[in-house]
Amino acid sequence: MFDTLRALALGALALAGASVLNFRLAAQIQSRPYDVAHVPKGSFMRLASLGQRGLLSDLYWLETVQYVGDSKADQRGYDKLYPLVDLVTDLDPRHGYAYQTGGIVLSAAGRLDESDRILEKGMEKGPPWWSFPFYVAFNHFFYRGDYAAAARYAEIAARRPGASPNISHLAVSLASKSGAPEQAVALIEELRRNVADEASAAKLDEQLKLAILERDAQRLEAAVARFRTERGRDVESLDELVGAGIVPAIPPDPFGGHYTWDTSDRKVHSSANPFRFQFREGPHAPRFQHQPGQPAPERTPP
Repeated sequence: MFDTLRALALGALALAGASVLNFRLAAQIQSRPYDVAHVPKGSFMRLASLGQRGLLSDLYWLETVQYVGDSKADQRGYDKLYPLVDLVTDLDPRHGYAYQTGGIVLSAAGRLDESDRILEKGMEKGPPWWSFPFYVAFNHFFYRGDYAAAARYAEIAARRPGASPNISHLAVSLASKSGAPEQAVALIEELRRNVADEASAAKLDEQLKLAILERDAQRLEAAVARFRTERGRDVESLDELVGAGIVPAIPPDPFGGHYTWDTSDRKVHSSANPFRFQFREGPHAPRFQHQPGQPAPERTPP
């Protein structure tokens, strides 16, 4: 009897120990970002699909959605996103949302060449969505400062089914090299109105904040220049612009902080996000102070 009780007790302890280990293992797995171990080549999967390409495409699209939607995606990075979307669209070339979502998320992650490639693949093989060339136009304008390329893609977008008249106006403006942060805001807002999936909408909202930050900062810097001309000195704080009647109010920071005047570089910055983009004519590499989508380092207001 005693041996039986001891065996039961030992069994219970073993089960309890296994349960603790399982809970710890589950917690450890949940604490990690969702990742994809391997993405096969589309050419191989087309042969291996045995006529079920649509089904395989849907399965890999579900995996892509999990990959993009993970709460720790920015921490993990997006190395597998282009191969995943490339595979999905190899299996199903008409999968419009794969091109669009992939292009937008890759752009927001700073992976511009991959974003362009998947969107251009959509232009060639996917449905005739105006959003594909339109977003390539945004990449060229906002991140590369290449007005000519942006105008070409905006013109292509304007001729696609469903494109609004606003896109033609944007194409003309870009062709005349009159682009500005206001133009970036207009580009994103136009696309944002026509995007339904959550992943694309979230990344566009993120980029819209960056464009608004740059627009506000340049407007405030122009106001500081006017103050300098009128008063013969720089401002010590942006509040002086309001006191001098040059601006009615300091606009709200889209990232929840506040705008500050940095006397060291004589530029306006957000206290919550250090992003500043240098617009200039002609192709150039993006110049970010941090990678889009990554947590911004803290900045102490001067």
